[in-house]
Amino acid sequence: MLGWWVKKDIDPERLKRELSQARRLSPKLKRLLRRLKPEKAAELILACWPSLCSSLQANLKVWFKEEGLVEEWLGLLKAGSSEARASVSELLGILGQSRALGLLLSALADRDEAVQMAAAAGLVYLRDPRCLEPLALALAEPQGKIPPARVAQVLVAFGEASIPYLASLLEKVPAEIVARILEILGSIGGPQVLPYLTWGLKNHKAAIRVAAARALGEAGLEEAGEELLRVLTDEDPKVRAAAAYTLGRLKYLRALPYLKRAVEDSSWQVRTSAKVALKALEGT
Repeated sequence: MLGWWVKKDIDPERLKRELSQARRLSPKLKRLLRRLKPEKAAELILACWPSLCSSLQANLKVWFKEEGLVEEWLGLLKAGSSEARASVSELLGILGQSRALGLLLSALADRDEAVQMAAAAGLVYLRDPRCLEPLALALAEPQGKIPPARVAQVLVAFGEASIPYLASLLEKVPAEIVARILEILGSIGGPQVLPYLTWGLKNHKAAIRVAAARALGEAGLEEAGEELLRVLTDEDPKVRAAAAYTLGRLKYLRALPYLKRAVEDSSWQVRTSAKVALKALEGT
């Protein structure tokens, strides 16, 4: 009886199992993979990659390049179907193919959301810091082609490496983009973002002060507690409300008497946020 691998149709699930059980890339596995169309090979490898042993992953990275599959996948990223572009976007990042950098950046602006998300994942896997400057600049465009959520996804994943590129824009862009940058900095977190978020608390625009207060809560920066207490007296109720909520989120115990006074604030937003914060603090 002929083996399943010489039949006309390849069973993808069986091939995945064979790959997940293999310790090295055998001639048989090479033949099976090469019989698949490039887009199907990418889809299959992407699906089973996490389950492959490290030695097989290393074998595959070398073989894909030698066999010309990397070139074929780069071609699909340029002009393939949406499904193919999504699969190869993520896979090329996993494989560490820096040649895909420009194409992945372009794919972030694809009309298909699945391609955008896969391109963002590919850039995160690729970890090539050359993407940071163009992404920060894309964020600075009010009507940019790349969705801000995708830009943020990559910048946050790069962590501290993104901070200088974001910080350099703070005094050059409109308020709504400053607020977006502060939000991303809050998601990155760490002591390096503290100066930029406290700068935001002192900005003359209320929307920026609100964003900074919220970002401090996201970053978990208790060191900003005293600054937030000061902001509880801000002229804008949305800023006061954001500060009150963040003090509760940070579980900043010194805020208790201030929040009890804030419960009597003239703004319902501040009163509501203060009550939520007090509940968080009194439960500690």
